[in-house]
Amino acid sequence: MTLKQRILALFEDSAFRAPVLKLLSGTGIAFVIAYVAQIALLRIYPDEYWGIADYVTAWVSILAPVASLRYEDALMLPEDRRRSAHAFLLSVSAVLIFCTGLLLLLSLSSTVMGYFEGKGGQWMLILPMAILANRLAKISELWLSRQESFGRISVAQVVQAGSMVSVRLGAGLLGPGPGGLIWGYVVGFGLSTISMLTRVITTLQESLRGLPSLGEMGRIAVRYRRFPQFTMPAAMISGLITRLPILFIPEFFGMAVLGQYSRGFSILFVPLSLLAASIAQVFFVRAVEANRAGGLSSFTGNVHARLVLMAFWPTAVLMVAGGDIFTTLFGDAWRDGASYLRYVGPWILLTVVASPLTRLFDVLERQRLELFITLLSLFVIGGALLLGGEQGDIRTLLLFLGIGGAVVRFGQIVWLLTLAGCPVRTMIAPYIRYILVGAPLLAGVWMVSQLELPLLTTAAGAIGGLAFLAIILHREKLI
Repeated sequence: MTLKQRILALFEDSAFRAPVLKLLSGTGIAFVIAYVAQIALLRIYPDEYWGIADYVTAWVSILAPVASLRYEDALMLPEDRRRSAHAFLLSVSAVLIFCTGLLLLLSLSSTVMGYFEGKGGQWMLILPMAILANRLAKISELWLSRQESFGRISVAQVVQAGSMVSVRLGAGLLGPGPGGLIWGYVVGFGLSTISMLTRVITTLQESLRGLPSLGEMGRIAVRYRRFPQFTMPAAMISGLITRLPILFIPEFFGMAVLGQYSRGFSILFVPLSLLAASIAQVFFVRAVEANRAGGLSSFTGNVHARLVLMAFWPTAVLMVAGGDIFTTLFGDAWRDGASYLRYVGPWILLTVVASPLTRLFDVLERQRLELFITLLSLFVIGGALLLGGEQGDIRTLLLFLGIGGAVVRFGQIVWLLTLAGCPVRTMIAPYIRYILVGAPLLAGVWMVSQLELPLLTTAAGAIGGLAFLAIILHREKLI
């Protein structure tokens, strides 16, 4: 079967397409809410406040896997629903214990809080609550994915985006500060969890068929011990790799520069990662089934191609003309944040593509290999940041980061596709195909940007994106 046929087969497979589209409907609405709000929020809150808020939430992403010990990943694996329900209870219990301990540590240790002086400061005390809200929402999403309640997950995504934006806008209008941004994050994930709670409780009761058993939770903990042993540290390191620049930049350049970097990074990475997360939830379920049926290679190759297509144009157009686009949407004060994407864009693109595919380590129970690869990636990224930071120039640091990050992520993608049994041309073809289609359109956008008319450049980027999509849809017969 040719690549085109495999891509077409993916979209003809209603078992995969329908739940993805359900999730993407919620993700799409959440994306629109978040992006329309950014136009106002980036004018209300200065870069320093964004730097503080993003510093705090970076720690959420790093510590979240430790909180749950990644036992939530075991939800998909047992065929027996009762065992799966006990895996859910085990992961929630781990989160509650971790967040309680972290709150005590931050409240009682002046040494720990002293480390955050001048960065997150006293706002770090909200960290346990932020981790709790984040993990409960994500574990609930994964549980409902197992139940194939994708419509409820879609609603929760909209609730999360809407409530987060509402709190941030309201607090900003009353008097902007880092607290409005941080509390918006907590409230968003908290209300997202509440919106799923009724369905979660109902399906848990149906699956448990009686009272939960501590003995069964213990057996689940032992049976799936590879998750805390290998997947948890790998996930923590993976989160650290993506957020490591946010921890490093304040040490060299201060919170205002961090705000510029983190906003530029987030404006590209967050929407793409939301789309990738929607695909990953369904991919995890279907990959387990495809592996049992012997069709993992074809299925994985199709998903990989779609991920590359999804991430290519937004990344490429912001690398070419991000300064004008940011000026039009968010104001000239954020032009520096856009310019940073020229250096880290390829790393972001490959990170988005790799993220859903890392579920293959769990599907194939190759968690030890996942840990090795993530440790190697951490070593490369950390070295790049240290070398770049010593140069005293933020753009040099980001150049080193972009090169190192792109190399390790592409290597990870190749390794994953090899594990799935995909041929070499399946790995390379999507990148070549979309670069060849997109290069002339990107050249046109760049030429328009030389006129120094940001609104015109933004329009050219949007038209180029529509043209790129139309060409791909026609050539690959996706409609």
